[in-house]
Amino acid sequence: MKIVVVGDGKVGFAIAKQLNQEGHDITVVENKVNVLSSTMNQLDIVGVQGNGASLDTLLEARVPSSDLLIAATSTDEVNIICCLLAKKLGARHTIARIRNPEYNNTVRLIKDELGLSMSINPEQAAAREILRAIRFSNSIKVSSFAKGRIELAEVKVTENSPLLNMRVVDINRRFKTEVLFVTILRDGEVIIPNGNTVIYENDRLTLTGSATQLERFFIKIGILSDRTVNEVMIVGGGRITYYLTRMLLELGMAVKIIELNKDKCINLVEKFPQATVIHGDGTDHELLLSESLEEMDAFIALTDNDEENVIISMFAQSHDVTHVLPKVNRVSLGFLLDKLGLENSITPKFITANQIVQYVRAMQNTVGSNVESLIKLVDDKVEALEFRVRDNCRFIDVPIKDLNIRKGIIIAYITHKGVSKVATGDTRIQLSDTVIIISKVAGLRDINDLLS
Repeated sequence: MKIVVVGDGKVGFAIAKQLNQEGHDITVVENKVNVLSSTMNQLDIVGVQGNGASLDTLLEARVPSSDLLIAATSTDEVNIICCLLAKKLGARHTIARIRNPEYNNTVRLIKDELGLSMSINPEQAAAREILRAIRFSNSIKVSSFAKGRIELAEVKVTENSPLLNMRVVDINRRFKTEVLFVTILRDGEVIIPNGNTVIYENDRLTLTGSATQLERFFIKIGILSDRTVNEVMIVGGGRITYYLTRMLLELGMAVKIIELNKDKCINLVEKFPQATVIHGDGTDHELLLSESLEEMDAFIALTDNDEENVIISMFAQSHDVTHVLPKVNRVSLGFLLDKLGLENSITPKFITANQIVQYVRAMQNTVGSNVESLIKLVDDKVEALEFRVRDNCRFIDVPIKDLNIRKGIIIAYITHKGVSKVATGDTRIQLSDTVIIISKVAGLRDINDLLS
């Protein structure tokens, strides 16, 4: 597909990089020459220097012949104008990054008139991921898939784990679990496990199931408390905090926000009178303790400084806060978070990029089956894909155990008439089902590609 990305900031670069890896024809539009040059050199893609809201710039980027334009500049108004122009010029689809909370309902109301295929809000998406993540512990990294029906959780096996040296089939019998073991990362190698696969220390497991199923399993093996989240402390009063606070308050949780900027504090007080807003430095350990850090069920670091977020998260973790999540934009800090037990960090640009890639995959329809959604796992070494079963599928009503499935691929879940179940050898795939696949084979486009 020919895709034009307007805006080469953190989000735009992440989108361009991921879509480029998917094999699409990418053109990036950016005002700043040095930023554009760096991206062109790193990704080996076409770059056009100019204003994305300019007709001449869009024509130079060949927008009229594009399949998709993604407007990801830092300004909502520019993104909206860019998409309007692109649609008028003949672009098949447009996606706009809309960050301002005040525009949310407006854009939703006039989405069709604007010609938008999709609008995406990185901060709102990040808030949803945080809300999902605080159901689990610091050592469990969780993400949603298949329109929220299935959760994917990554967890490291420690020396004290009850899973140590057990076969997958024995784990399922002993703990009577409904979760599915889908990948194991061991010494840098990805393993697609079967029932006889043995779990070893330092293995990083990826499990899938509903949020409730995963919660029950993690409670049974002792890495998750059954204590509910009632009190949440947030450091930083930006846009993610705005969306997250609204969600937490709607669930009846007590929210305490610490923010250094006085104007932001006043705005938060006006928007959320039920929340407690503290004007102060959230990196001050004494302030955190004086504001009852040790009594909190969750601590979320959302300042604009990655290092500060990591440091205060470590401090919260050292005071036995059950759920600790730092916002981290720099990928290079990933190895450090892993060592510190803070795997459950939030990176808004990647959340946005993954959502857009899922949308792009869904656009690539074949005559029959197509990919509905996609998420990358285990440092992008594995893909989880959701296929819709169309009438060109070559194995409708055939037991899975009779299929010659390619090595490195497993069929994980089948959703039949709205009910999702773990796939077994006797499961038969039916027309209109959705099928969730875990694959080490990159670039699957059709459900028939599963077969050798």
